[in-house]
Amino acid sequence: MAGRTRTKRKSVRRRDIAQDITDKLIARLEEGGPLPWRRPWHSSAMAMPLRHTGEAYKGVNHLLLAIEAYASSYTTPYWMTFKQAKDLGACVRKGEKSSTVVYYGTAQKKDDGAAQNPEPDGGAEEGGHYRFLKGYAVFNCDQIDGLPERFHPIAEEVDTGARADASLDAFFGAMPLNISTGHEYAAYREARDEIVMPDVSRFESTDAYYATLSHETIHSSGPANRLGRDCFQRYHLDRQARAEEELIAEIGAMMLTARLGIGGEYIDNHAAYVQSWLK
Repeated sequence: MAGRTRTKRKSVRRRDIAQDITDKLIARLEEGGPLPWRRPWHSSAMAMPLRHTGEAYKGVNHLLLAIEAYASSYTTPYWMTFKQAKDLGACVRKGEKSSTVVYYGTAQKKDDGAAQNPEPDGGAEEGGHYRFLKGYAVFNCDQIDGLPERFHPIAEEVDTGARADASLDAFFGAMPLNISTGHEYAAYREARDEIVMPDVSRFESTDAYYATLSHETIHSSGPANRLGRDCFQRYHLDRQARAEEELIAEIGAMMLTARLGIGGEYIDNHAAYVQSWLK
């Protein structure tokens, strides 16, 4: 063995992109303070919740309906009651769940001291008037069949310059589900086992498009025929379950985009979205 020499190879540490992205996310969260999450694509339909008359909802109703519109991926800003839909010759689809809006008002008291409003939900008396708060059940027009076309506005044309990547399209195209583009929102639809996405040209960047597609792809792993996540099954029934599923989807998207070599410039939006659900 005397004639043999052993050459030492210099060990080269491979860069762990996934760990780098994870470290950046943790560091961004630990900086503290609220991070403003932004929808990374242009959408005209979900900007302002509107009554069926076109009047904008205000105050807490604006907040409540905006949250529901985002969570349910509605494409139209219009909302109405069951009766308003019926009066227009339309019908709320069977099984659709309503959202609640509130109405603050005053009613004049009758001579005997009772309020003339027959259904006060509680309030305080001021002079000859009675303050009350009522709740109403409304449905987004995406939940209603048979409405006039004006309740489903066509999105304005937008082209940010972002373009598809053939290799990434091939990766996501190999997934065992359909991916449909041309929509006003991004979502996974379990009933059709389908991901719907806006066109890539509506996103602020190519990375933002594939980061969003990654998020929805992680959601698609949740049904019973795949990973069977309990929080996925209870998504629309329990806000805590919704938060858990959204954290899984966003952190999973962060890890997936890191594996694909994208997402570095998008880390702040990942962090903001995760932070928005942590509480």
